[in-house]
Amino acid sequence: MAVETALLPRPQHVQTAEGRLVLAKKLRVIVSPSAPARVSEIAGVLCEELKSRAGLSAQVERVDRARADRTSNDGSIRLNLLEHASGAAAKPEGYTLRVGQNIEVEASDPRGLLWGVQTLLQMVKPDPVGAATVARGEISDAPAHAWRALMLDPVRSFLDLDFVRRTIRVMSAHKLNTLHLHLIDDHAWRFESKEFPRCNPPGEPCYTQAELKELVAFAQRYGVEIIPEFDFPGHAHAAVAAYPELDCEGKTRPMDRAIFCSGKPFTWEFIDRVVGEAAKIFPSRYIHLGGDEPFAVKRWETCPNCQARMKEKGVTTVPALYHTFIADMDVIVKRHGRQMIVWNDALTPGVAPMPPTDIVLDAWVNYPKVKTLAEAGYTLINSSNRPLYISSYGQRQGFPLKAVWEWTPTRFGLREAKVSDENLKAEPLPENARVIGGQACAWATEQRLAERRLYPRLLSVAETLWSGENRGDFANLSARLAAAYPARLRRLGVPDDDALPTETLFEGDLGAWNGKAATKFAAAGGVLQAPPASTGEVLFTKKEYRNFILEFERRAPANTGETGFVIRSSAPGASNAPEGFRVHSSAPPGMRIVAGDVSKLEGWNRFELVARDRIVSLTINGYLAWSVTDPAPRSGHIALMAEGEGFEVKNVKLRSLDLGSK
Repeated sequence: MAVETALLPRPQHVQTAEGRLVLAKKLRVIVSPSAPARVSEIAGVLCEELKSRAGLSAQVERVDRARADRTSNDGSIRLNLLEHASGAAAKPEGYTLRVGQNIEVEASDPRGLLWGVQTLLQMVKPDPVGAATVARGEISDAPAHAWRALMLDPVRSFLDLDFVRRTIRVMSAHKLNTLHLHLIDDHAWRFESKEFPRCNPPGEPCYTQAELKELVAFAQRYGVEIIPEFDFPGHAHAAVAAYPELDCEGKTRPMDRAIFCSGKPFTWEFIDRVVGEAAKIFPSRYIHLGGDEPFAVKRWETCPNCQARMKEKGVTTVPALYHTFIADMDVIVKRHGRQMIVWNDALTPGVAPMPPTDIVLDAWVNYPKVKTLAEAGYTLINSSNRPLYISSYGQRQGFPLKAVWEWTPTRFGLREAKVSDENLKAEPLPENARVIGGQACAWATEQRLAERRLYPRLLSVAETLWSGENRGDFANLSARLAAAYPARLRRLGVPDDDALPTETLFEGDLGAWNGKAATKFAAAGGVLQAPPASTGEVLFTKKEYRNFILEFERRAPANTGETGFVIRSSAPGASNAPEGFRVHSSAPPGMRIVAGDVSKLEGWNRFELVARDRIVSLTINGYLAWSVTDPAPRSGHIALMAEGEGFEVKNVKLRSLDLGSK
């Protein structure tokens, strides 16, 4: 039973047997009539995934055990929820999977049944010519850690619901059970608030409450719990811009300079009503309220309302007042029947009064403080940004796979580690630390680029969190990834950007472009040289495009904040043609989304411009420079304009995301 060459996470116990079970083209999935509705729901997921991932038809049947036993060799799949399971199957997320003349998945909890089903789905070997088969044998398995998570950031660049749903499918297929959804930040507010509608300005995309309820239900079917994050009191630019009365002085503030006033009653009304909205949408045990990086907290030192609150709370320093703020948010969360999570830098060790120790800390940075907080009795989620920020600002494309594999929940990655380090620099957490698991994070990245960075790193994290000490060594993991994961991702709907139709728009000649008969753009040695902006020169593609990834390298004598590339609704010079939508600046357009410092661009730099329906995003040297939303999907010619003091471009390639390109 050569399952270890393909299964991920690696199971705890595998007993091999000879041969393979040939699956019927129409499979029976048998569920007991007395089984809870959740078991039938899992059976439905199995049928859908068999169809989607292996092309097999399956139908759920409710059949009692005695009748099923009389047809025990019919090749059916039985999902058995046992009251008195033993071994791994007795654990809430444990299961036993047996493949003989039929297939049996047994567990004491529906969660275990689902993970057994996901293992079975990985074992199915489709055959485009013959019948699909499954290796015979027995697997007994259960997770090492309860919290197995991924965090997604739809704030800096909006993530389509289809993207989130397929990510949930990938998570479930690899037994990750928690999706941390970062819904608000300085840059935008992606949660539809009916209590505070100005948080959702017209034209700025957000998830409606109805959409989020549907997403929660979808995730629940796949065994994934969604934990919402609302970042308070800092990272509040979007909220304060909508409701300036949240600010100490009633002012809007620049990015990273906004923070809620701790002493105004409206602040607490706002937080309470938002948490109440979230509790109605998300049935999760936890709500994440951020609490990190309060850059502007010094404003509390001179704010009369904050000073009055300081006296009321009996504290004399801003750090102590901040702890009372965290503690009071905890009271609100508990009143709404939830448990609070905050990032670890919300707490400062040694500053009294310390917030309650039943607050869970999402530990991402500063090992000495994390260690001290663990010793003080706080429960931790290990999200150390080295190497678990798989896509972010300083990390760009993430750490090498080997460094990600070397991480474990009891090892905390050090911030001084370099992205190029093959080996992880980390320190052990205290032996008595309460670590419930770990979490990979994908920050500030356009969604197609995020997928290129997530996989296979996320799958390595999934194995570490599930298999624990039973995981394979790095060579074993690499072999299993090579054997199965690319094809599995394709079957789960993850697109292969390397397989997209690609056009070379410039690699030394201007064949893909129209221009004036005697254009002042000059091509030499594979480099396209632009004339000064004063010439007003424009090149534009012969074809029109919609939904694409445009990649190029650019060099300029001075950074003007421009790329030179423009998306136009019509070709320049066409009669009565509007200029269309320009998305060429490497500086953020107005107060739009911006992440990373791209102000100092020397030498050749790699640019990636993605047009995806209404979302247009620019990434420079791996950093998300900006992401904007247009009222309607943009399409048209791609123009190259003489901007600034002249520049050079090379290796201009376009990958189509839409078969509708003209």
